[in-house]
Amino acid sequence: QRPSSRPCLPLQQPMAFILWISPSSASIQDQYCESFPPATNYTGLQCNASIDLIGTCWPQSAVGQLVARPCPEYFYGVRYNTTNNGYRECLANGSWAARVNYSQCQEILNEEKKSKLHYHIAVIINYLGHCVSLGALLVAFVLFMRLRSIRCLRNIIHWNLIAAFILRNATWFVVQLTMNPEVHESNVVWCRLVTAAYNYFHVTNFFWMFGEGCYLHTAIVLTYSTDKLRKWMFICIGWCIPFPVIVAWAIGKLYYDNEKCWFGKRAGVYTDYIYQGPMILVLLVRADTLAPLLKAVKATLVLLPLLGITYMLFFVNPGEDEISRIVFIYFNSFLESFQGFFVSVFYCFLNSEVRSAVRKRWHRWQDKHSIRARVARAMSIPTSPTRVSFHSIKQSTAV
Repeated sequence: QRPSSRPCLPLQQPMAFILWISPSSASIQDQYCESFPPATNYTGLQCNASIDLIGTCWPQSAVGQLVARPCPEYFYGVRYNTTNNGYRECLANGSWAARVNYSQCQEILNEEKKSKLHYHIAVIINYLGHCVSLGALLVAFVLFMRLRSIRCLRNIIHWNLIAAFILRNATWFVVQLTMNPEVHESNVVWCRLVTAAYNYFHVTNFFWMFGEGCYLHTAIVLTYSTDKLRKWMFICIGWCIPFPVIVAWAIGKLYYDNEKCWFGKRAGVYTDYIYQGPMILVLLVRADTLAPLLKAVKATLVLLPLLGITYMLFFVNPGEDEISRIVFIYFNSFLESFQGFFVSVFYCFLNSEVRSAVRKRWHRWQDKHSIRARVARAMSIPTSPTRVSFHSIKQSTAV
């Protein structure tokens, strides 16, 4: 049975093969192809042995026959799977069909192309995660801003952590949309400031998560009264301490690694550890501090991603194994991009205080809407041809 007609392998510059082959080499290939045994022992009208533009040899074959030949091993520098076949029909007039079906020939991806494929998938995961996170974070920020009845120190810390994540996600999009190879090479002032802002908000995430851990540790493990804690203490931890760290990093970059908008690092220059060092230190301190807390609250799976312990994985070398590197790339891309979404869900959307305040707001809005509807109905019912009884309106609204 003749296979279904599918698109042929795309040919770029179809005459390139003919131009490349010298007459002597072409005659050698023709002789080689003619030496192939016929596809059948049929003695009637046949298609002569022929070489197509790709270089596949089609042996002498009977008319009406669909001949299969292995896919070319290489074509235009691309390697193909030779276990599959290309197909060409020998027409009834004894000539080969001009169209060759190479649709089953599959490209074998080399290591470079595999890396590019995984890189593009990781980029998609990052964009999707940051979009979802930014949307959820903005909703959570508005809820904490509007619900004044729940503004205790604990929720103020949550609110600032969400604000830090919003600023970090926003600057991530600015970096992705403005940075390109030309900007990197130019190393203009504004691109260096964008990089510094992104790193600053990145560090504030760590320090606000550290503040969350300190509050939980004080309230649950040390059993101290949280009334002794002050808002300004956490503001200093979350917003103020990262600032001199980034200033010191920027000065180091300016004098020792002032290129490519301060992204990446030159070999032998370790200025990035000026801000990465405090981040690692905060993670280590937080992991040690939260060890008894995790036993106390039995919420390891929730607290680990929220308090940033999973960032420890970003500093682990995945090794040379290909599967390990792929898993590492996808796992880190997912965690880093969706962390803002998880913070919004657990600190705001599942927060019992927030949910209770939202329900009260909703019921209050329904009551107001219901009262207005009753007043409107009462106003629309005349008690006499000339006037409306105010007493009747008052009674109807009191129902």
